[in-house]
Amino acid sequence: MLLEIDRMDTIYLFTNLALIMVCTVYAIVFLILPLPDNKGLRTYRISLRTLAVAYLIMATLTFVFMILGDPIVNLISMLVITVASLQAILFTTTLITLLNHKRVNKQFVLRHLSPVIFFVLLFGVVSSQWGDPMIINLDQLKQEWLHPTIIVRELFFLFYIFQLFYLTRLFIREIRCYQRALDDYFSENYRLHLPWVRYCFYAALTIGCFALLSCFFFSPFWILIFTISYTLFYIVFGSFYIQYPRTYIQIEPLVQEKQLPSSIQLKANCRLSWSKLKQQIIDEKYYTRTGVNIEEMAQYLQIGRTTLSCFINKEEGVNFNTWIRTLRVEEAINLMNENSGYTITQISEMVGYSELSNFSRQFKIITGLTPSEWCQQKRILA
Repeated sequence: MLLEIDRMDTIYLFTNLALIMVCTVYAIVFLILPLPDNKGLRTYRISLRTLAVAYLIMATLTFVFMILGDPIVNLISMLVITVASLQAILFTTTLITLLNHKRVNKQFVLRHLSPVIFFVLLFGVVSSQWGDPMIINLDQLKQEWLHPTIIVRELFFLFYIFQLFYLTRLFIREIRCYQRALDDYFSENYRLHLPWVRYCFYAALTIGCFALLSCFFFSPFWILIFTISYTLFYIVFGSFYIQYPRTYIQIEPLVQEKQLPSSIQLKANCRLSWSKLKQQIIDEKYYTRTGVNIEEMAQYLQIGRTTLSCFINKEEGVNFNTWIRTLRVEEAINLMNENSGYTITQISEMVGYSELSNFSRQFKIITGLTPSEWCQQKRILA
């Protein structure tokens, strides 16, 4: 039994040391990471500095707890809830920054921090007057639940639950808006959807739920698993977050307002006909240009980007990405019908896809079959 306890203590020690090293290393990386001199990355730069401070604080707290020895048992701990609440705000805010850099500003941050600051100040005032009882088990919690300081802790706990629901709803709304914006702008965007942002958020949410559970029971094994979990999360989150500028370079036209060149005369005062514009696109097969986006097509048609987007959404009933995908697949089917000598790779390139795998994926979405399956079915029917 003693041997098992010693082994657990050793694992816990090395886990904490690993957490301290991870947080320290990533904090340094966040501070020294070279970034392109781009105004659109200003909010991202601020988020990196904020993450650096947060990682350093976590490393410091972990080190302090190691020095103090065994963790103090205190259910619905004010410290645990405060740290968990601040981390929920931190990771949600930094991830939303990637989806919509204009969404996160000083007012946004202060609005989310204000309740946490309020509860911390209220706790300080109440605990100075009535003390702060240590709650070591649920039976004692039942006895002390009407103590003024415990009431503050309980209210903060309930607020934290509400906070998790609210931040989840906020994040889901932002990522849906981001994905709609991608579909309204790019013809090929499957690599720009940032799935890791969604995974990181739900991983952070899971850890937040673990923090909820830790408010009601204490176990050395539970604390070990919890520590290992958020150590791994810090590693994965930091590794992905520092790679965002690569994606930003590709989505910059979407998130930045772009002025049309003065040489292009917009037909703002003319009565535009979508049927004529659409026929022009189809006749010249503009949709087959690799990587075409709605900005380029609008300039080609000499109309505004918003005007073109409204035409496609209203007249075609779909977004830009879906419309281009449909035209390309229809063109691919025509090519396969007219000339069976083309390979699937050649057809993929001819209709504007830069990657065969993406062509096959989009073809199956429209027809229900991969290009190979479609050709095979055609041969059987012939």
